[in-house]
Formats: sequence, structure tokens, C-alpha cells
Amino acid sequence: PDAGERREGRTAMSIAMIAIAAAGLALLVSCACDLRRFEIPDSLSVVILLAAVAFGLATPGFDWLWQLAGLGVMFAVGLGLFAAGWMGGGDIKLLVATALWTGLGGLPHFLLGVSLAGGALAMVLIGSRAALKATGFTSERMPGPLRPGAPMPYAIAITGGAFWWAAKSWPLG
Repeated sequence: PDAGERREGRTAMSIAMIAIAAAGLALLVSCACDLRRFEIPDSLSVVILLAAVAFGLATPGFDWLWQLAGLGVMFAVGLGLFAAGWMGGGDIKLLVATALWTGLGGLPHFLLGVSLAGGALAMVLIGSRAALKATGFTSERMPGPLRPGAPMPYAIAITGGAFWWAAKSWPLG
């Protein structure tokens, strides 16, 4: 390859790495927002979507149909979860945005990771709530996620599932 082709390859690789970092950072920020306010700003899901598009444009062989199929399936499933009242809209948007990264083939692995992380999160919250109650903490003094009946900040599970999928799917080492 000549110097121009090498430079284009380095640029594409840089764009792909920036996109990965942006998506990872947006996922981590979503955790902080969900922990603090039980709300995931739409802008974070948009960043994850745009980062996936940038990654796809910079990555030769990116299978747009397969990636969009993953997004479409997650949207359909998410619509059902939201309609049933089992998940909030911010959680669904985060799942859908992340599904553009996983594509249809990676979606089961991603959702398995989300489920496992969600189960672990639920156990930690239930145990922590019980321990705080046993020590005499009143509900008003407990941090938001530890209050009895508080919603579960599911962005943590979604991020855990996304990072687990990425660690299993990408040759990063």
C-alpha cells in the first residue's frame, strides 16, 4: 500500500477507536445518571447510535443489514417490555442503541449479559436494602437506589451486558 492508503487506514482506525470510546463513555455516564436520578438522558442513546454509525462507516465490511436487524428486533422487543411496564423508556432506548453495535448475531449474547448483570444488580440491591434496614437506617437517609421500593437503575445491567458482549466479541488483546 502507498502512503495515502496507509494514512486512510490509520484515519479509519482512529475514527473506529474514537467511536468505541464515545459509546463506552456514554454507557458509563448513563449508569451515573440512572443511579442519581433514575433517568437516562436521550442524548446518551443518540451518542451511542451515532458512534455505531461512525464505527460502521470507518470499518470495512460492516454489515449494515445485520446491524440494523439487531436494532429492529431490540426495538420490537423493547416496545413490548415498555408496554407491559417492565422497563422504562430510557432503558429501552439504551438497549436499542446498543443493539446497533451488537447486530442480530450478537444480540442474544448481549441480552444474556444484560440479564446476568441485572440479576447480580438485583441481588446486591436487595441485600443492601435489607442490611441498611437491619442497621436502623430510615428510608429518608438511604441513597436513592437503596430505598425500599426504588426502581432498579438498569443502565448498570445494560452497560455490563454491553461490555461483556464487547469483551467476548472483539479481539481487543
